[in-house]
Amino acid sequence: MSLAQLRERIPLVNSWLLAAVFFCIPVQVAPAYVLSAAMLLLWLIEGDLRRKLRELAGEPLVWIVLGCYGVLLLSLLWSDDRGWGWQIMQRHRFFLLFPLYYSVARREHFGRYVGAFLASIALCEALAFYNWAKLHYWPGLPEGIRVEKSSDDTAPFVDRIFYTPALALAGYLAGHRLLFDAQTPGRRLVYGGLLATTTLNLLIAGGRTGMVGFLVLLALLAFQRFARRPVVAGLVAAALVAVVLVGGYHGSSYFRSRVDDAVDTYVHYRERPDSSVSLRLVYALNALRVYAAHPLLGVGVGDYPKEYERVNAAHTPQWEPAWNPHNHYLFVLTAAGLPGGIALALVLAYPLRRRAPADGRERIRRAVPVLMITICLFESYLLRSNVSMMYMLFTAALWRDASGAGPAQAAGRPPPAADRVTQRGAREARRRGLVTRAAMSSSR
Repeated sequence: MSLAQLRERIPLVNSWLLAAVFFCIPVQVAPAYVLSAAMLLLWLIEGDLRRKLRELAGEPLVWIVLGCYGVLLLSLLWSDDRGWGWQIMQRHRFFLLFPLYYSVARREHFGRYVGAFLASIALCEALAFYNWAKLHYWPGLPEGIRVEKSSDDTAPFVDRIFYTPALALAGYLAGHRLLFDAQTPGRRLVYGGLLATTTLNLLIAGGRTGMVGFLVLLALLAFQRFARRPVVAGLVAAALVAVVLVGGYHGSSYFRSRVDDAVDTYVHYRERPDSSVSLRLVYALNALRVYAAHPLLGVGVGDYPKEYERVNAAHTPQWEPAWNPHNHYLFVLTAAGLPGGIALALVLAYPLRRRAPADGRERIRRAVPVLMITICLFESYLLRSNVSMMYMLFTAALWRDASGAGPAQAAGRPPPAADRVTQRGAREARRRGLVTRAAMSSSR
């Protein structure tokens, strides 16, 4: 195979590698790094770097994502503990990989990427249901694949902090395909089944943030389905949320205990300093105190633990100190002040507010940032590698060439041979139509 032939095949190979990275979202990030490295190497071998860089330079999202990373990196300058700051910056690796994913993604393969993600979720759900059955009904079953963080985790590869946001997005995507894309009864059965199993998996997984995100997306899906009837949409959304919550509360003792514990802790958080809910309330209050003392530029990405420990000792000494506020908005504000807050707002809000073409994916383009905006209230999720990877991947694939022109056409290059054949056929059909109409006119 000649180098020219290899270069012609690289875009397709890289698109398959990108699909494999989508598969990694609910599994592990280590294979994703290996796949991304291979993707980058092939991207460089393919050449035509000037055109690729020009395409990237013309995409606002690339500048926004890199700008957010750059603001946090700049805050190392006023951090005393730059070693810790650099560890935090390494948690943002997928920000740096966003331009690669955007460049490699192919508009016509978006269904492949979603399919890879949903297939991975389906595999994880099957393993999670097995773990749940072993934990609660048949302890004599052989040991399954299960994350070893807490005794009640059922997820196979990552704990519920990472797992349930992926489930939330998968549930939305299954519902979206069920309502808008499935054309045959068989497909409707598949996506309806996946939506049901994903909902059940969320109920047994125990991740409250992921469940909140899923309920928000479920309501959004109702409003998207009944876009011209807002009253009906509101009633359907309320009914769906109520069915999930009431059904889960009465049908799952684990879900009920998690809900009861969250409510009780919220009301009596001062008496329960060891609960995750009370800890998050205290983390947020102390993070606000840290930000109030450094509103303009923050304390620097490396100094949050030190500053939080000082504030915690002064105001809430009975609680253990934290390395992050478990709220991504507060994390960025305390680390980089107002510039960080503006950068984060652009990363989350620009894809939500940007004009989207009516190509069947405009609803998903709204759902992905809505999920992130919601869950970032309860955890520093863009520090969490699996969820950060999920957001960067879907944002890149959804907005790649969203204007409708293919990457080759956008760069001024001739389209592939297959596309040229299709275009010639369309032109020939139009020409024949014109000739036919002209002949009919002359006969009259």
